[in-house]
Amino acid sequence: MTKVKGPLFSLAASGCFNGLMEFRTCGSGTIVHKIRNASTTCSPAQKGQRDRFKAAVAGWNALSDIEKQQWKVNAQQQHQTGYHFYLMTYASQIIS
Repeated sequence: MTKVKGPLFSLAASGCFNGLMEFRTCGSGTIVHKIRNASTTCSPAQKGQRDRFKAAVAGWNALSDIEKQQWKVNAQQQHQTGYHFYLMTYASQIIS
């Protein structure tokens, strides 16, 4: 769905139009491109990263409500949510 602010190209337009073209607004103004198809192939590194993230999310979902609340309390010092703090900590332990 195309979102237009003001007449076309006067202020901003973004999104796809009728499956034919895509409007994007960037620093130099609004531009039109053909719709790009994202590649569905992933490299081994991308698959590994996806698997690590899935494991981290599964770990968060396995926590009890009390454990999640403790992560939320600890995350406040970092100005983050408990979920994001857990994922960041999980990822740093995997990488280290």
